[in-house]
Amino acid sequence: MTTILVTGATGRVGRHVVDGLRAAGVTVRALVRTPDLAGFPPDVQLIQGDLYDAAAVRRAAADVDAAFLLWPSFSAEGAADVVSELPRRVVYLSSLSAPSGGVWADVEELLRDKDWTFVRPGGFAVNAQGWASEFRTGDVVRVASPEAGRSLIHERDIAAVAVLALLNDRHIGQIYDLTGPEVLTQAEQIQTIARAVGKEMRVEALSDAEARQAMLDLGADPVLAESSVAYWASLVDNPEPVTTTVTELTGRPALTFAEWADEHADEFRVLSAAEVAQRYVDALSTGRLDQALALSAPEVVRVAPLETGGEEIEVKGADAILENARRLNTDIEYLDVGIVGPLLLDNHFAVRFTFDQLDVRTGTRSHTTKLSLCTVESGQITREEVFYYTPPQLLRSSAID
Repeated sequence: MTTILVTGATGRVGRHVVDGLRAAGVTVRALVRTPDLAGFPPDVQLIQGDLYDAAAVRRAAADVDAAFLLWPSFSAEGAADVVSELPRRVVYLSSLSAPSGGVWADVEELLRDKDWTFVRPGGFAVNAQGWASEFRTGDVVRVASPEAGRSLIHERDIAAVAVLALLNDRHIGQIYDLTGPEVLTQAEQIQTIARAVGKEMRVEALSDAEARQAMLDLGADPVLAESSVAYWASLVDNPEPVTTTVTELTGRPALTFAEWADEHADEFRVLSAAEVAQRYVDALSTGRLDQALALSAPEVVRVAPLETGGEEIEVKGADAILENARRLNTDIEYLDVGIVGPLLLDNHFAVRFTFDQLDVRTGTRSHTTKLSLCTVESGQITREEVFYYTPPQLLRSSAID
């Protein structure tokens, strides 16, 4: 059976590539930094590692038939070593701006000796998520060059083209320029999202200096900040082009920005405690720990005395919480998880978990039950208090008859 490696598998495009390949019946192997958070079905082969680590790429690429490459850096440093470890057949997620140079052009050049396909999308619709905070906290979105015209593409359309290219060798040596089906100004994009959310929003223009500083405050490279602001300004008089490549390759219309906004509307509004609770349960019921953690505030606090030696120690932040979970689950395989709830009271909800598990070192099967009490503020989980019926440190001694 065909096996295809997907890099960037948990990202905005990569997850859809994985879904498309699975639907086509091929074996998918994913290189991921944190397998615990990947949230993929068991049939997806997970290889832990970093894309910038050529040795990890070598492990992941062993015996695969093709690879989907996403290079996430704005520098091609180290890319040559990684490319050398990939199989001969590679579909590379490049950029519509590659002909102007930069990292995308550099990586394309490194791939020229392989059986390549270059997928060159324009602006991603999903980048509009950068306005979500302003939608949730007020009624004004401030943006550089509100009248800049963009032909944003839905991430599912990018993935659909990539999957087609990975599955058929007739795409070898082809360059596909991808855009959405229409041009919308940034102001029109904001109003499109506002209609999907059901909220009135105003648009205010940032000066170029304010826009650059806003990007720098978010950690952007100064060169990127400068070039981005200049690019947006250029689109006022010279909007982005519209291509028909998605339709030509897939045989269906390209997805519109309005369709994207309808799908993502919940990300732009404050969820109620009941909505957060149900999504939390739904995510964990389907093994999507990543989706469950995404419902938490950045500084979420978890208190579970029986996990920390009886002391009421606050574990703060998703990374620390995940590390604590790894510590507890070393050598444990979960056979089944029963979930009851959510039970709601004001801005709190409770969920009962019953775990049927196996200690892989001793072969001992055991079970425990815990109750999680979560607090929701401004649409995010800010605190989780955990109470065990059976302490986690006694799991290995509580064998099931």
